[in-house]
Amino acid sequence: MILDASIFSRAVIGGYDVKKIKSTDKNELVVGRLTGLYGDVLKYTNSKIIRAPDRFSDGSIFREVEGRNIYKIFEVPAGVTFDKLIDELSKNNYYPAIFPLYLKGTIGGFTVSNGSGFGSYKFGFVKGKKTINELIDYKVVRILAVKYPELIETEGENKFAWSALIYKDTIKYYIPSFYNKIINENFKSVSTNNLIKSINIEISSIFKRNYVPIILMTNYEKNTEFNFDFKMGYIINYNSPRRYKVLIGSLEETRLPELFEYLKKNPDVLPFPYLKEYEEFHKDILRNFKKYEIKVRSKRINKNMIIEASKCINCSLCLDSCLAYNTTNNILYSPLGRFDRLLTGEGNFEFCFGCASCQEACPVGINISNLMEILPQFNENKETVELETTDVTRTIYELEKNLDTKYRNRPVFLLFVGCAAKYDPLGLEGFLSYLLISGDKLSQELSPRVRLVTGVCCGFSDYLAGNLEGVKKSVEKINRLRIEQNAAGIYFLCPEGLYVYNKFSEQKGIFAYEIIKNELKEKEVHLGCWAKKLGYSSRYNECAGLFLTSYKGSPLRATKKGFLTVCPFSTWKFGTISVYSLFLEKKEVKQLEEEKVMINENVIFDLLVRAIADGLIASKDEIAEKVVMWSLGGSQYFLLLTIPIFSKYISSELIRKLSSDYRVKEFLSKLSQDPPLLNQKISTYKDYLSSYNFNNEINALLEEIAKSNKLDYSIKDLVKTNEFLNVLKQALRRSINENLIASAINNIIYL
Repeated sequence: MILDASIFSRAVIGGYDVKKIKSTDKNELVVGRLTGLYGDVLKYTNSKIIRAPDRFSDGSIFREVEGRNIYKIFEVPAGVTFDKLIDELSKNNYYPAIFPLYLKGTIGGFTVSNGSGFGSYKFGFVKGKKTINELIDYKVVRILAVKYPELIETEGENKFAWSALIYKDTIKYYIPSFYNKIINENFKSVSTNNLIKSINIEISSIFKRNYVPIILMTNYEKNTEFNFDFKMGYIINYNSPRRYKVLIGSLEETRLPELFEYLKKNPDVLPFPYLKEYEEFHKDILRNFKKYEIKVRSKRINKNMIIEASKCINCSLCLDSCLAYNTTNNILYSPLGRFDRLLTGEGNFEFCFGCASCQEACPVGINISNLMEILPQFNENKETVELETTDVTRTIYELEKNLDTKYRNRPVFLLFVGCAAKYDPLGLEGFLSYLLISGDKLSQELSPRVRLVTGVCCGFSDYLAGNLEGVKKSVEKINRLRIEQNAAGIYFLCPEGLYVYNKFSEQKGIFAYEIIKNELKEKEVHLGCWAKKLGYSSRYNECAGLFLTSYKGSPLRATKKGFLTVCPFSTWKFGTISVYSLFLEKKEVKQLEEEKVMINENVIFDLLVRAIADGLIASKDEIAEKVVMWSLGGSQYFLLLTIPIFSKYISSELIRKLSSDYRVKEFLSKLSQDPPLLNQKISTYKDYLSSYNFNNEINALLEEIAKSNKLDYSIKDLVKTNEFLNVLKQALRRSINENLIASAINNIIYL
């Protein structure tokens, strides 16, 4: 992986053989947000990646170790970024003694790379004649902090200066304000917070499309003649081997050959603010770099995608809003990680949620969302996530019949139901009720006379997986129904289905929200990610994480929200009221809302997971006793024996865990008064458990089976095999079903 945004990484992207600089060591590489503008990380591209923590276990991001009033030593998590640390420290008027001018990098990365920046006039490098910051382990950094809330700004050099910043026309020195009495001059006073904000704005302006961020360091006396878009810089003075200046700006990527030629001729000019000299792999790239040329390392990948991904400057601004990254804490699933994998030749990509927040955050205008949608299409094996469709209730069919009778003089339109029958049944009923009551308000181009399309998938799950053939078949099926019904148009309740339909059909569907939106007046509505892609916008666009309860083994937590929702997935995930359900009787909607807010469902999710874990461990001896049956009937026979054992112990633990919390027991009892809602919740719980990663729990069970005195000695080696592990995983998947959960809940309700 190319983990940094240095010009050397750009040189590698531009056509250099990355294999020549890959380390064969399998070291562990601890990463924060991958924003370092230096090239060392390239040496560790084969390493195991570990994310440095950005919080202590108590949720804090700094703790005082020692110090006096002006200088203090703090311990901070290695993965916390400077912007967040400064936000917190500055509340107590403290600031890191040295920090980079771009604040999205991590403390750990800055420390191990011997960083410099603001404060380097006084404190030089992190590790100079004195050590300013110290990495305790990959989790904790000990930093020096200073209490400098107000500064004196002067254009004359001063030995008391904390920092010296180089601007286009001048150099300004910043002196802690308490030196004012010693200096005895009337200089301009500036707030440290305001100065940091202005620096951040200036540095962020170097992020432009088709430009590469450049940082050049050289001796202070040397005149840097290379012409680039310079923004600002700083002076490194005390606590440094010599006096340096660092110049920061950007360069058109097509001019990289010029920069490399300049660096070859001027070895005392270094492209990073900490290098004392080039290492061998730096020299190798300098010697071999001839022209900027994009290479495609996979036959399945389109070159235009490579070119677009290569625009990434690793500023990490996309990470703050990336649900995949913030759910998994794994950089591989972020836009940065996917781009790095794409550029180094990987050809298999998981789907993302499609929220497009990363694209809005990108300062260089990369069409990230479009790339993330396309990447799974190049996978050899399409990883389709099953999206369940269920039948609708009798009430829904009666409404359809009433609409057909009342509006017989109007043309037929289809209403695509799809997964809304499961995720937003009240919204479906509400929309039909609106058409029945207010259908006469619709323009002549539209019609309230609808026929339901049920039990058919829109192709959205295939689209996420990159299975375009599957998508086309789904859309063709919908269009065949449209022709058979002689329908003049088709409504979609969900934006996801409409997005896919409009993308793959010559005909265009109609968003049901368009029909009712004028009735909503001033109500707060969450439209969601995919409605945003259709051109709709609202104050609330938070991604609900689609229909998933976990992503890559990490749980997607359900959280209660206080707005109306359009997307059925959002209604289901956020526990909100569907905009469509507003057109049911108010009493019914209000009652549902009261029931939904009774308990935080994360409590139930946690109890369910703990029940599975404890149930697995409880089954250890009985499973161990059955292992010998593998030799008699094979793996499938053992699987069939294991499923009922798992079910028995898990069911027992579900009853015990869920009934142990009186709030949960009361919640489930009230749910039993509304069977459709109870069934919906059971389906939700089953989906959550089915998508949860139980690898740790299965491994714990394996250890217990291996230690069990019920395990036949002659077959003990079998439990160490991957085949045995996979059979246990398969047995657990098949054990978790709606009947198991419903049975446990019914036992609790009627205890």
